[in-house]
Amino acid sequence: MLCPDCGTPTAPGALFCHHCGRRLDTLVDGLKVGDRRVITAVFADLVGYTRLVDELDPEEVRARVDGALTALAAAVVHFGGSLEKFIGDAVLAVFGVPVAHDDDALRACLCALEMQSSLARYVTGDDQPMVLRIGIATGEVVAALREVAGTSSVALTGDPMTTAARLQQLAEPDEILLDDATVSVAEPRIGVDHLGDRLLRGQRKPVGVHLLRSERIVISHPCRKAAPLIGRDGDKARMVNLLRRAAETGRGGAVLLRGEAGIGKSRLLCEMEDDARAAGFAWMWLDNTPHGMGTPYRTVRHMVDWLADEQGVKAGIIARHLLFGDDVAPNLDPEISRLMLGAIAVLARDSEMSLLPEEGWESGPFDLPGPADFQTGLQLATHLWVRRMIADKPRCIVIDDFHWIDPSSRILMDIMIQMAADLPLVILTGSRPPAMPAWGGLPHVEVIELGGLDKVATEELGMAVAGAALDTESARWLYQRSAGNALFVGEIMRTLRETGGLHQVGERLRIDAGAVRRSVPLSLRALLGARIDSLPPRQRSALEVASVIGVTFSEGLLRSLCGGEVDEADLEELASAGIVTAAEELGMPPNQWRFRHQLFLDAAYGRLLADRRRLLHASLADLLEASEPRTDAAELARHRVAAGDAARALPLLEQAAREAAAVGAVAEAETFARAAAEIRGEVAPTVS
Repeated sequence: MLCPDCGTPTAPGALFCHHCGRRLDTLVDGLKVGDRRVITAVFADLVGYTRLVDELDPEEVRARVDGALTALAAAVVHFGGSLEKFIGDAVLAVFGVPVAHDDDALRACLCALEMQSSLARYVTGDDQPMVLRIGIATGEVVAALREVAGTSSVALTGDPMTTAARLQQLAEPDEILLDDATVSVAEPRIGVDHLGDRLLRGQRKPVGVHLLRSERIVISHPCRKAAPLIGRDGDKARMVNLLRRAAETGRGGAVLLRGEAGIGKSRLLCEMEDDARAAGFAWMWLDNTPHGMGTPYRTVRHMVDWLADEQGVKAGIIARHLLFGDDVAPNLDPEISRLMLGAIAVLARDSEMSLLPEEGWESGPFDLPGPADFQTGLQLATHLWVRRMIADKPRCIVIDDFHWIDPSSRILMDIMIQMAADLPLVILTGSRPPAMPAWGGLPHVEVIELGGLDKVATEELGMAVAGAALDTESARWLYQRSAGNALFVGEIMRTLRETGGLHQVGERLRIDAGAVRRSVPLSLRALLGARIDSLPPRQRSALEVASVIGVTFSEGLLRSLCGGEVDEADLEELASAGIVTAAEELGMPPNQWRFRHQLFLDAAYGRLLADRRRLLHASLADLLEASEPRTDAAELARHRVAAGDAARALPLLEQAAREAAAVGAVAEAETFARAAAEIRGEVAPTVS
């Protein structure tokens, strides 16, 4: 790592620069202090605190408030947030620090709902129980080290912290208010009412305010009908063939769609619904989420709930009917019945599903089996359940985001996938690399690797989202920036459309040139930030430094800029994570690497504080000037400008303008001349 003040390479783990004495960036609880990050802040305030102080003894007030705050803190921890601070009778929690997740905004919303529920369950013996006002906001913050009176702590500074507090003040008792950014990232998994734009105290621009009603259980994926399926005809045909073959033979199979986040797995899977129903299959969609991995049998419970909704009955009734119905029970061996009942009792307890007498279950507590009997009973129940589930009609089951399935359910889903070979059952799954489930190599399982869309398909998708065709240069820019990742394409185009970054030129749309310099859309920054945060600190730091160099970088230059704190093994790990890849194009020197997506570069670069960016650009320019052969003037100028070194940037820009004009690159020459004129405070000349 380089010292932010003097640029001297420092020893790993050093707290101070040995050259100038400056305190270095520090890891506090896994967070690299000195980051820009996208977070979601939750500000929850207890209503009724003043009344308690007026009416009760201070010790009793403290006991009640401490108990309530403990319940709120438990909700924060459960959903993977961090307790930023307690402020009297209020809690400030942050999601995205010290580690970002794919769904921090959703986690924050679910946490707020759980806070309300847990406080309602918290009995104080008062006729007027405490309730909450909650505000939630999402945006960028800076994590910095604050030192006061000899103690150090991490301080988060940014709009979402104050916006969440202002929304909390605006909320009525028992209300949860969200800003636009939170809703845009957490949808469609939450139900909200839009309350209009409000000018919050102390802020200059109105904020869109939404009332959070509930979590929304997604019955099918929200991407369905959002945009036409583009560029996946061959992959879809393979799954349609499996459905048709299963319908004809009664022997099914499974498909594992593998691809990076946003590549289009869910979109392709939900496109299969119409084909499955047309082939005579019943349909079921089971999704998984990272915050749900700690809930035992979550996916199994969702399967029961789906079937119950399908039949219009309660979950306990459908479970009883499939396993112990009148058409099954007479033929069940008593010992098998005993083992299955014990396993179901454990599953119901762990998944918080009640087995009620009015739903056909015996009253009173069930006898819980030992480990061996439980495993045997669970396997017996799973085999019977799957066969009964398809007794009347073949079924197609989607298990989306299989990499996030809870461990308890994974065992049962694995059994179900194995059984599909001999039953009229087709199971379609989506998962991220590099993990490959054990059943991935079975003969009846087909693995489909999804890559990015090609240039033509990328342009078609961009056109579908924007509503009109793009001009040639804009289409090229979109493909270069997104590498054909469908989610990236969609979010970029939606952001450009909503922010006025698309201009009509004739019959086509042109992307505003300034959009190239804008940051990554907030929704993607949260997703990419989670990918970056999952890296070890050394690789995370190397990635940020590489983003200063550019899309393509050499291992040697990166090592020099990092002070030797990176090696080939680190780059191999970054490649395994799908963030960089070896650049093996013809004619390129050895040991070259490149970012797989421009957006990964932008996200990593956007995390750097301005001072550190300038220092890294200056150090990089020094290294490039000293290298042989010397880097061209245009590249050196870019880094000197980014370093804020106008005196050294000016002659380089002038040289770059002359060199570009000499080879007929008029547009590039004018760009360099304009940048030089801006430094001199002049009007840019036209290059002819």
